[in-house]
Amino acid sequence: MHELERLFAAADGEARWEDGLRDLFEAGDLDKAHDLLAQALTDLDTELTRECLAITPEHVSLSGWSELVEAIALHEGKPITGVTLAIANDADSTFEKGQMHRPYMMLGLYSDEGYAFSAADVAGLIAETRCEDGPAWAGHDEDIEVYLDCEGLDLLNTRLLFHKQRHFFRDDAPESAPRRYVEYVVACWWRALLFQQAVASECAIHGLPGGIPVIAGMVDLRPDVVCVHGIGARNPAADRESEEATEMAEIIPANFIARRTVEDVKEFTGADLRRKVAETGQEDDPVKRGFVARFFGR
Repeated sequence: MHELERLFAAADGEARWEDGLRDLFEAGDLDKAHDLLAQALTDLDTELTRECLAITPEHVSLSGWSELVEAIALHEGKPITGVTLAIANDADSTFEKGQMHRPYMMLGLYSDEGYAFSAADVAGLIAETRCEDGPAWAGHDEDIEVYLDCEGLDLLNTRLLFHKQRHFFRDDAPESAPRRYVEYVVACWWRALLFQQAVASECAIHGLPGGIPVIAGMVDLRPDVVCVHGIGARNPAADRESEEATEMAEIIPANFIARRTVEDVKEFTGADLRRKVAETGQEDDPVKRGFVARFFGR
């Protein structure tokens, strides 16, 4: 029997386990969360958990991120200071068996009008998502059309959508939880982890302009967990382009000109030329030099 089967026998045991993982997600320690979940999946050793382990962070990606960066940079209205991202399933997905179901993405772009994102920290943003009436920024999103897609979660999302034991009733105080229920809970966290890792990867490589925070979570999916990414981060890709442009601007033609010592050259007379032809039987071919060679003194 797996230790989680015993732990999940009581609702508070399951809650404690999930709270520990939630703390790691909220702290941004996705590597440790990955290690814990990977070990649990390995130990459970079911068909579903093996499928989970076969889906690594490299298999999950977000498309449309560069368009998001560009849209924020070019936005002519109030400056965008906060972004929310989430994955969700269509309401009719449960009636559409026999096909893959990719979770769709929900995107919200906000200024400081409804909430001061520019002055917020991670703890404040996470606390705001827990407000009973919803976060203060709700309903204040800017009208900017950008479409993102999450690729690589189709198989896992479909397996979870039609899983046979998504609920566990503890009416008779059981000594253990069914393994199928445990695998479902752990696999749901694996889906959440893969999504958050994909967001973290984009933020690390292509941070949003100005280090805009990205609040990422899931809508009507287990588990209920939120991460804040990219707050105050730079854009490494943009920084590299800027550095390369600066380096090119500093390069002047003088850097490439080969300087040679000027030597006195004897001017040949007609007699000299006739003597050389007589000695070699031919005249020297003229040296043909291209434009680049002439420009760089080569």
